[in-house]
Amino acid sequence: MAEFTAAIVQKAEYTFVVVIVKREVLNDNRLSAEAIKIFSRYFPLMPVVLMAQNFKGDGVFRGPENLVKLVENDRPEDLPWSVYKVHKK
Repeated sequence: MAEFTAAIVQKAEYTFVVVIVKREVLNDNRLSAEAIKIFSRYFPLMPVVLMAQNFKGDGVFRGPENLVKLVENDRPEDLPWSVYKVHKK
């Protein structure tokens, strides 16, 4: 079983999911695209935004630009995080 941490966010007219990933994933275009594709399977009706934290603990986001703008000034601890457990295939 694997697990990941994500927050379903509702802001303005949007509902989307923010998923915590390692900083290396955010810094690599291929890994980011792959991660978004994987997490989209678990949230098929929502756009996915990836988040890692910088050395100060601030959120660094990657995903659709309009959604990133909605959350980029939020403190990570203020998002409604949940841990999701999934069965590996």
